[in-house]
Amino acid sequence: MSQIGDIGALGRHYLQAESYGAAAFCFYRAMLEDRESGNAWNGLVLSLSLMRKEQDSQTALARFALQPNLPYDRDLIAFAMMLWQQNPRALSEWVRGVVNHHSPSGQDKETLNELADDLERSYGQLVERHGEDALRAQGMLSLEEYAGRRLELDWLMDETFDQIINQVKQWIDSSDTEAVLAGVRLLCMLPDPRSEKMLRRVCRNEELDGKVRTHALLALRWLGVRGNARIHKMGESFVINLDDPKPELTVSVPAAYKPALDRMKLWLAKQQGFVTQEEYEGHASTDEPEMPEALAAKVSEAEIPAIYQEVVHMLVRAAYDKYYPLVPTVRETRYWAAALLMLMKDYVEGIGESWTYGEPEQEETAVRHRNWLLSGSPDYYDNIDAAKKMRAAFNG
Repeated sequence: MSQIGDIGALGRHYLQAESYGAAAFCFYRAMLEDRESGNAWNGLVLSLSLMRKEQDSQTALARFALQPNLPYDRDLIAFAMMLWQQNPRALSEWVRGVVNHHSPSGQDKETLNELADDLERSYGQLVERHGEDALRAQGMLSLEEYAGRRLELDWLMDETFDQIINQVKQWIDSSDTEAVLAGVRLLCMLPDPRSEKMLRRVCRNEELDGKVRTHALLALRWLGVRGNARIHKMGESFVINLDDPKPELTVSVPAAYKPALDRMKLWLAKQQGFVTQEEYEGHASTDEPEMPEALAAKVSEAEIPAIYQEVVHMLVRAAYDKYYPLVPTVRETRYWAAALLMLMKDYVEGIGESWTYGEPEQEETAVRHRNWLLSGSPDYYDNIDAAKKMRAAFNG
């Protein structure tokens, strides 16, 4: 097997082991050695996406579409549609790039061309309504602009491991939260004994933000480290088994909160008339982890804007990251759902939109849950106010 094959196979091994940072490093190196390796591009995008590195995922996807002579990869279409769902310009250019450079055949080519046509029309309508400059100010970049951005891993082309490690050490020593977090997120993709050592130190440093310490623990796992690791929170030391972290260690919304999110959507579906009061009570009053299939089908008919859901996801993740592993056990999920709905309502009304669903259920336990969630995002209402001003400027 060639060296490229070896490192690509190692990347797949790390990917299957959920060591996404080590996998990204391997796939990036494989891509540098052979830019026409479909396996390397696919693995790189997948690894970055699983770490929720959205900007780097977009950049890698853009470069992928503009790279000639790659094999057609249908699997990456879903990633592109997810990452550029708010940018029809970039998505249309991405689809055109895949058609022109990767030679899909038959029905796939026809479908992609039709999709690109639709997206170009959508973008044209946005330009007519708002103007290209306003859209650009909102972050609606071209595919070339996405491709030209710097990946975190691009450092490997310009500097040695020693230079990168020394720079990250300076970021961590600065104690600036954003700088330390940037260093932590880079170290997870640098397979070197010094990376592990620095991440373990961050986990134990109570002078750093709680979110940073949790992300350092997660970065150790993404780096491929297994076994025990210590994390300090609230003046206590906790040992976490990185083979099977308890509580769940994730960059996404923890699975324990899914029943609460389901009940949140169930309530919104009830308010829109898709679910009866009896059907709502029949499920909301229990802590059953899964929604019955027939009820889930009704809930899926309700219109719940993705941005509203992402806001509450962000609040859950922020509080979870701050306090991990001292996170509450999610019981009485109806009240957790009510807390999320209160915060969602505040967001919708705060940015100047109409909340048409009525008042969420008010209960003392729900208020306590809401306050816990807010404690992880103390600037929540400031951010809402900033979003309102940005929307006002965009809409003229």
